[in-house]
Amino acid sequence: MYRVLDCIRYEHDYRLVLLAIAICWATSWTAWYLYAMSSSSRGLSRWAWVLQTAVAAGSGIWATHFIAMLAFKSALPTTYDSVLTLASLLIAIVVTGIGFSIAERFRSNSACILAGAVVGAGIAVMHYSGMNAMSISGHIRWDADLVVASISAGIVLSAMAMWLFTMKGSLPLAAGALTAAICVLHFTAMGAATVEYDPTFVASSAQIDNKLLATAIAGVTLLVILSGLTAALISYDTTRELRHLADHDHLTGLPNRGYINRLIDTSINASTKAGFALLFVDLDRFKCINDGHGHLVGDHVLRQAAQRLRRAASDTAVVGRVGGDEFLVMQAGAEPAKAERLVEAIMTSFELPFDIPGGRGTALGVSIGVAFYPRDGHDGESLIKAADGALYWIKRRGGGAAASAA
Repeated sequence: MYRVLDCIRYEHDYRLVLLAIAICWATSWTAWYLYAMSSSSRGLSRWAWVLQTAVAAGSGIWATHFIAMLAFKSALPTTYDSVLTLASLLIAIVVTGIGFSIAERFRSNSACILAGAVVGAGIAVMHYSGMNAMSISGHIRWDADLVVASISAGIVLSAMAMWLFTMKGSLPLAAGALTAAICVLHFTAMGAATVEYDPTFVASSAQIDNKLLATAIAGVTLLVILSGLTAALISYDTTRELRHLADHDHLTGLPNRGYINRLIDTSINASTKAGFALLFVDLDRFKCINDGHGHLVGDHVLRQAAQRLRRAASDTAVVGRVGGDEFLVMQAGAEPAKAERLVEAIMTSFELPFDIPGGRGTALGVSIGVAFYPRDGHDGESLIKAADGALYWIKRRGGGAAASAA
């Protein structure tokens, strides 16, 4: 190992070495993040995420290798064969893609170890093909023991990375292990190489100098990081949309019963002295519209009712649909006068007829039961029951009015 350490210490620009390690970690993290997206996808979308993973992982391996090569302080002029340099990038993408595909296809303990080993093999093939792309006035003599050690380390650490992600679900640890696999393999292999000067060496015509190579590396790295940011935005938007669907009624867009229940519990746990009012709202004569005009018309009326409740509540209360033609309205503050103003606003909003497609406007009444926290209950269930009881009482007397639970 002294040869490896001496190689890193005396034959490399340590600033570029640190940059290579940083980019290696960033691209490894991006690759695992993209791979995580495949587990929540199905069909072609699932394999599209695996392909993006392969591109990110392979490109990260490639970028790390050639940044570290730029850090290598050779006494001889060095350029790179353009065809072999590009080929090494494609090799990294294809072989690591095979590894991730195996893990995605079989999802077992043994399969994840095999898949990680394939990824490690991809790192090794990329490194040594990348070394073959180097044009220098001499020949490379390899220390066979260190070559074997570098390949073995890369395979073992890559298998560990795949196991940590697949079996333990740890993205940070997997990214760290893959970073270690790439860096340990590279610098051990560099320690295995000794360049012997050969004045008869003739470089090929299609060469890339260090400046052009650095530009290519920057472009590839930027694309990998942008793909990770894009995936993060997609994941965020998807999560937000799923959360919205879980918390809201699909017909009216209002919060659903589950959301309102959690809001009530949160308000109770906050132990605010002001308390709050809970209004249980039920549409009068809605069944006649549903039976006489059909459910599509009924749905149209419910959407109109939701809009009217929103306008009546304004910014002073939260309106939710809890099922059928029943709504809950939660208003901050337990002052009866404040609740009365809200009740009046709701009653007024329902005085105008509802638009019925293909027919005349139809008037609907509304009945409201009101309960107050903490006066009428000390938990969500008792408060809703109190408001529902007041609503039932007013409905039995013909509806079209409001009643308090007290």
